[in-house]
Amino acid sequence: MKVEIVSVVPASREAIWALVMDIPKAASCIPGLKDITQDSEASYQATLQARVGPMGMNLSGVITVLSQDAESGEAHFLVEANDRRVGGGVKTNMSMKITAKSPTETELEIVADTTFMGRLGELGQPLIRRKARNTLEDFSKNLRKLLALESV
Repeated sequence: MKVEIVSVVPASREAIWALVMDIPKAASCIPGLKDITQDSEASYQATLQARVGPMGMNLSGVITVLSQDAESGEAHFLVEANDRRVGGGVKTNMSMKITAKSPTETELEIVADTTFMGRLGELGQPLIRRKARNTLEDFSKNLRKLLALESV
């Protein structure tokens, strides 16, 4: 399942890049993400608590920074997580691109291609797609709020 969001953030390209590449700080903008710890230079352990329809999930897994290029404003991530209780998991290939629109506005594009396994894959795709889109949109909103707080 592929989900794409594009939003304009009222901050400089450099400020956005610095924030999104500070993985623990950027992760704090994802609703339900808890306990993020760095494993290595490009790998982080995290837990995501979420509800999709009637099912509550507690996904534990790894966020890996596959590549990052500050000059082009592009980064690629792999997220792999499982919920042992539910009996399922997710694997997401995510790309992010930031493009300056002006000195104080930056376009943030996020594309997430997710595969659901086990019982999570049995949930209705429209339900999962809506939850994934809402999570990415909330991340973008929370990122804007965090940038506004840091610029004060």
